[in-house]
Amino acid sequence: MTVKQKKVFLVTGSIIALLIVVIIASVHFIDLNNYKPRIEAAASDALKMDFRVKGKLGIVLFPDFGVSLENVFVKNRGVDFISANQVRIGLKVIPIIIRREIQISKFELIKPSFYLEKDKNGKFNFEQPGQKSRKQKEFPAALPKVGKFIISKGGLVYSDKRSGNKTELKGFDLKITDLSFNASRGQDLLRKISFGGDFKCEAIKTGDFEISNLMFDITGKDGIFTIDPITMKFFGGSEKGSIKADVTGEIPLFKIKYTASKFRSEKFLKTLSQKNIIKGEMDFSLNFTTRGKGLDELKRRINGEASLRGENLLLYSFDLDSLLLKIEKSRSFSLVDVGAFFLAGPLGTVLTKGYDFAGVYKETRGGEGIVRRLVSEWKVKNSVAEAEDVALATKRNRIALKGKLDFIKERFDNVTVAVLDERGCAKFSQKIRGPFRNPEVDKISSLESIVSPVLKLFEGAKGFFEKGKCEVFYAGSVQHPK
Repeated sequence: MTVKQKKVFLVTGSIIALLIVVIIASVHFIDLNNYKPRIEAAASDALKMDFRVKGKLGIVLFPDFGVSLENVFVKNRGVDFISANQVRIGLKVIPIIIRREIQISKFELIKPSFYLEKDKNGKFNFEQPGQKSRKQKEFPAALPKVGKFIISKGGLVYSDKRSGNKTELKGFDLKITDLSFNASRGQDLLRKISFGGDFKCEAIKTGDFEISNLMFDITGKDGIFTIDPITMKFFGGSEKGSIKADVTGEIPLFKIKYTASKFRSEKFLKTLSQKNIIKGEMDFSLNFTTRGKGLDELKRRINGEASLRGENLLLYSFDLDSLLLKIEKSRSFSLVDVGAFFLAGPLGTVLTKGYDFAGVYKETRGGEGIVRRLVSEWKVKNSVAEAEDVALATKRNRIALKGKLDFIKERFDNVTVAVLDERGCAKFSQKIRGPFRNPEVDKISSLESIVSPVLKLFEGAKGFFEKGKCEVFYAGSVQHPK
């Protein structure tokens, strides 16, 4: 080592040692609690909410130099919004000492709880009275760059007072890296922000549905956000998906893909009925695009496809083949009951939620049945789903469904369920139309009952009628049982 190198080494070492002494001294001699009222006032003013630190404030050295706040609470209009056991803010030392400039290396929330609520007027609890609309909001031209933003062991509760829906997230971790804001991207925050990160959550529950072990990677830059891959545990299968959001245009665009392979149908149906209905593995997928500036508009403009498939499904306590033998005589059970649940598939949960299957049990009085194959393929345009290939086959019968489901108006649009013969013609059928909650169901239409008087007169010509022409109701992928 040369003399010059030794001098550089000594000077550098002395500066580092001096910084360490300054940092250690600051920990022992500076009491941040004296500044608590000023910190709370400044944070409250910046957030436009009530910010309070009910625990201690202190300087920490490890794992990063910075400050720590314990038992932090944020309230808006007197209602809890955020609480956290601890908040840690990592700071870069050299910019503070040399340039008196604060640069945040890490912002971490430890065991936080978020409380989001939308009231009956559609206003969120984090909004202020008379707050400007999204178009009118103004964001700072330049915001500080944050090395890492971390949430550890967080929880979230979202309540919608208008709909009565509630969603809970338990035990989630969020890590955002390289968080920065581009001042040249205009005043829209979503177009200014840039970051990468990942998310993990132990469980998400909304209504009767629960997802566990949710994980995904997320990136965002210049108004384009990608969540991919998404993996989760949902009803015992293997699930994955992706979401892409493009907010660079006037109207945000979203693309959503999702597949669930070999999920357990009995676990899914358990959320709709307390009784065991069906057992077996099924595959589900959807590929949707939508655009809009709000949730209501996004719901109205969904386009894409949805699919549900299954084979060799066991029906508990009832046999469809036995039921179909009685269906013309029965008036307490109908084809629509079969179609709404077994054929509506991925789009039918809204039709069957809370459905009482007592009619099925009453008609069959026990026994078990088999669905050899079930296919439920739907095309969705502006949130109206049209049956593309929707049918099932049992040991002896084949049933199909045609028509549309309007999820915006919540109506059946000329839905028809039919029991088929070998050619795909309807042996008997039933139509349903009107609101999901109170539909109008036609009487069962039977071709056999119509022509039976003629058949009695011309018994010898029965074979001719059976082999005659018919209007094919279904010509999809589900074959008639042999």
